Parts: sequence; structure tokens; C-alpha cells
Amino acid sequence: MLKVTFACFTLFLVSCSHIARTNSPLSSLTLESYGIDQVIYPIECSTVVCTTGFANEGYVWMTDLSEEALRSGNITNGQIVQLQLLWIPEAGKTPLAETSTNFVVEHIIVSDGVVGIYGGGGFCWPSGNAETGMTLDIEDATVAIQEEDERFVDLLTPATLVGTVYSTPNVNKSRLIAAAAERLRNQ
Repeated sequence: MLKVTFACFTLFLVSCSHIARTNSPLSSLTLESYGIDQVIYPIECSTVVCTTGFANEGYVWMTDLSEEALRSGNITNGQIVQLQLLWIPEAGKTPLAETSTNFVVEHIIVSDGVVGIYGGGGFCWPSGNAETGMTLDIEDATVAIQEEDERFVDLLTPATLVGTVYSTPNVNKSRLIAAAAERLRNQ
């Protein structure tokens, strides 16, 4: 009887964790500015996908844009975030210093048709992989403006990126988002 009760309890916990995982947000990333205004910018994206990379551990692509906007290039307001996992930390081999970097970020913001591109890097604790889905737990990555239209108002530089991202593998959506990001970079 004790074994049956334990098995039922274990099944209940697994079911609850699955329900909690499917109802939790895909990301809890936040950019925290250390500028004069100290703006806090939550990165809320409805699409968070990952794909394998070449000579790295993979990419996570995030956006709040619809597939139609990504395809047409008609983007007035929205964002695209690319997180590139460079390497996976290994116990006993990875230095854990504030200057350690194992991922880079590019964050493209479009506001009233004006584009600003932020970039930076930092340290994250990854789990999973690009074939099955990656989770990145990001610790104080440094982010700053890299490129901007002359009318873009930078409210964030300098900033840190913190939070957690849960991604699912999807090569087609990753390519669609990557193509839209490339078009925005070349505007």
C-alpha cells in the first residue's frame, strides 16, 4: 500500500510540474538601465524558439512580432532578441568570475519605425540543448547600444540583462526571425 501511495504521489508531482511549466511564461528577462533614468524594460515575447548553431551551442530567438510582420518586414513597433550560447560551463573547468562570458545577446527594438540595436554578453547557466529545447538562466549580462537610427532615443545604456528563458526547437521560425532581424540591421 505504501508503494502505491508513493507512486501516486510521484505521479501527482510530475503532473503538477508539467502543468506549472506549460503555464509559466516563456521568459522572465528584464533589461535594467543604470543610466540617469534607471529604466526597467521587461522583455515580453510571445515567440521563443531555438536552433542549432555553427561552432557554438545554439541560438535562442525571441520576438513579440507576428509571423505576418516578420514575413512582410512591415514593422512599426516590436522587438527581436537573439541569444547565442557560445559554450556550456563545466564543473571544475569554468571560471566563475564577473567577467566570464558564455553567451552574447543582440536586442533589436523598433519604436515608431525607428530602430535601435543593443548588444552585449555575459554568463548564463544553460540546460537542455538546441535539439530538444534550451533554458538559459542569465546573470547580469552587460548590454549597451551598438547601432541606432538618428531619431532613436536610447533610454537603456548602460544596462544589465537578467532572467530566465525557456525555448523550444523550431528551425523554420528561427530562420524567419533571423531574416527579419537581418532586414532591420540593414535598414
